[in-house]
Amino acid sequence: MSAVPAVLAALCMALPSAHAGRPLTVDDAGVDEVGQGHIEAWWEGQRGQRGTFYAAPAFTPIEGLELGALLARDMGERHTLQGLQAKWLWSPAQTDGCNAASTAGLTHRRQPGGHSGGSMVALNLIGTCAAPWGVANANLGTQRERGQSWRGTWGVSLEHSWGAITPHVEAFGVQRSAPVFQAGARWEWAPGRQLDATVGRQQGRTLLSVGFAVGF
Repeated sequence: MSAVPAVLAALCMALPSAHAGRPLTVDDAGVDEVGQGHIEAWWEGQRGQRGTFYAAPAFTPIEGLELGALLARDMGERHTLQGLQAKWLWSPAQTDGCNAASTAGLTHRRQPGGHSGGSMVALNLIGTCAAPWGVANANLGTQRERGQSWRGTWGVSLEHSWGAITPHVEAFGVQRSAPVFQAGARWEWAPGRQLDATVGRQQGRTLLSVGFAVGF
C-alpha cells in the first residue's frame, strides 16, 4: 500500500475528533458540548505531490454522542471520499483521569467518471488519559473494505499544551501496512479558532498537512 492510501485508510479508522481535534489522526475519547459542533478543513499529502483536501463537520445533538461527516478530494488521482461516523462516550471526558469511547464509521470512495471505488466499514475503541504532564490517547480497531478481509488498526498519541500552542507526537497504522510516525502542533489563536500543521514519515516518505478548525 502506498503512503497516501495508507494515511487515508488510517484516517478512516477515526474521523476528526472534537476534543483533541486536528491535527491528530489518533482519535480521543471526547466530544463537544450538547448543541455545539465544529468544522475542520485541511490539506494532506506526500511532499512534492498534489495531495488531498478534506472537510469534516461534526455536531453533538445529545450528551455523549457526536455525529460526524467527511468529504475528501484527491487532487492527483481525482478520487472523492465521503464518510459518516458516530462516536459515543462510555464515560464523561475528564481533565484528570481516564475515560473511553467507541466509534463506528462508513466511508465510500468514488473514482473519476462517477464510478464506485468501494466502501469501508470501520470500528474503533478509544481510550484517553489526562494528567498534568499531558494527554495520552490510544486507539484499537478494525476496518473492512468491500470484498476484502477485516484488518486491524491501531494508534497512540501524546500531547501537551503550552498556553495556546499544543504540540503532539503520534504513531498509527493499518495491519499489513507500514506505520506512520507523525509530529505536529495546533495553535488556538482565538476561542474556537485553530490553525494546525504536521509532518510525518512512512517508509522513507515525508507526509505533510496544514489546516484549520472553527467551532460553532
